[in-house]
Amino acid sequence: MQSNNAKSKQQYYFSISFIIISLIFWIWAIINTIQHSFDAGVISFLTVLITHTIILLSRWKQRGTRRTSAVSSKCSSWAVLGTHLLVTLNYLGGIYAAVATDLIEPPSKRTGFAIYCVVAALIWFISAIVGCRLFSA
Repeated sequence: MQSNNAKSKQQYYFSISFIIISLIFWIWAIINTIQHSFDAGVISFLTVLITHTIILLSRWKQRGTRRTSAVSSKCSSWAVLGTHLLVTLNYLGGIYAAVATDLIEPPSKRTGFAIYCVVAALIWFISAIVGCRLFSA
């Protein structure tokens, strides 16, 4: 069993990583929305960004009190699970758009986009499970 300090560090690095990742992809989704059409990443990546920001703010607030344990609660674990799964669903929608519709233009980009979406969906699904376990009590 790992110490609270080790778990707290893992939570910190997990949240910082996903703040950076989601911020980059959120900006990308905004640009896609402005230049092309609505990208659901504008919503899904924002939820991840907000969730991990709140988790870090909660962690920093606890630092000033006697509680220095890892930030663990049902709320944190469910929020991480839900927001990461929302991004996963977004990428699953991208797979559908690439394979079953004519939404991705030109057609020569569909296979590459589908592969990108499959890989991203798997990564975000794994991060949902890992994050849920990491933030559970």
